[in-house]
Parts: sequence; C-alpha cells; structure tokens
Amino acid sequence: MLEPRTTDEAYTWFGTFLGLLPPFAIFARILLHTGEGADALGWTLLFVTMNAVCCLVGRKFGAYLGRRMGDPRAWSWPVLVLCSLLMGVAWGVVSGGAGGLVGFGVGAIVGIFCAVPVALVAFPFFAVLHRALSHGGMIEERQLWPLALGIPFNIAALILSRGIY
Repeated sequence: MLEPRTTDEAYTWFGTFLGLLPPFAIFARILLHTGEGADALGWTLLFVTMNAVCCLVGRKFGAYLGRRMGDPRAWSWPVLVLCSLLMGVAWGVVSGGAGGLVGFGVGAIVGIFCAVPVALVAFPFFAVLHRALSHGGMIEERQLWPLALGIPFNIAALILSRGIY
C-alpha cells in the first residue's frame, strides 16, 4: 500500500461527505421550490448553518463509528451488513438531529427523518465496499476517495433529480 488510511480515517471522511452533500441537496431542493423573496436570504443562512453542523457532527461521529468498526475483515459478511445498518441509524439520529436542532429545535425531528433513510442506504454500501478493498483495517487512499465522496455524491444527485418528490 502506497498511502494507507485507517478505518477510522475512512469513516471520518465518509461521515464528513455524507453530512455535507445530501443535506446540501435537500436544502437546495427546498430553496429552488420556494422561489425568491425577502426571506430567501434568511432561509439560506439557516440552511448553511444546519449544513455545517451536519457536516461537523457527521465527521466526528463517523470517526467514532470507524474506531468501533476496527478491522472490517474481522467481521463476517452478515454481521458487517447488520452492524452497518445499525451504524447508519445511529449516525442519522445523531447528525440529522444535531443539524436539525439548529432549525428552531423542532427541526431535530425533521433532521432525523431526513438523515436516517440516507444513512440506511449509504452505510451498508460503504461498509461492504470498504471491507472488500481493505487489508488489515487499512484502505489505500486512492481507493478511499471514490468511496467516501462518491456514495454521498450519488445520493445527493438522486435527491436533486427530477424523479424524487
């Protein structure tokens, strides 16, 4: 391996991008549908703040989950998939709730309902592909970036596509 990255580094970057791109897509979708007006700047500032919180909390909690994961090859495939689903729920509750909490407190519930489905899809994909590409708990950096950035980017693209909503 030329530039190996640990599992917690991999999940840190994955949590960062998962907390950044899909919420950004949701907020952009909302702003595009509400149109222009005097309140657009206020909503934009609120959404940027919520997005920043989702990104930072997603990063920190992703690192925590990566440390808990350890060497993914030590887990059997069924256990890995089940645990990644549970990790996705936990990540969605924590990061979506924290980001939504900025939105008048009540937004925490909405944030959880938006983040959990995204994480339920993203975490098993990432966990399975990360396990397949890792060796001894390490993944090469050139293999990490397409996973950590590509999965959240594709989810964001699906959110922004015309077929959803």
